[in-house]
Amino acid sequence: MNDIVWGTVTKVIDNNKFEMNVTHRKDENKNDYADNEIIIFTEIDIMSIPAEPSIRTIQQIEDAIKGKFIKCEIETRSNDGLTCKVFHSGAGGY
Repeated sequence: MNDIVWGTVTKVIDNNKFEMNVTHRKDENKNDYADNEIIIFTEIDIMSIPAEPSIRTIQQIEDAIKGKFIKCEIETRSNDGLTCKVFHSGAGGY
């Protein structure tokens, strides 16, 4: 299973990238994560954001996730950030 982090989106950088304040980490994570991480999403399961990257706008992404508590399932880490699948957090914040 992939590592998982939760936190609040603080800044949208591009139509597939944002900055997140990481506040929660899954206890079973294999890696360590900073309090602030850059998230590059390969999939985003949020209804108001188009699934097709070429038709997304930064404004749509900001309206949907900026300031929101979200869940990131981490696929890989690179010098550019964490590549993740992104979801709205569930009930109770997780």
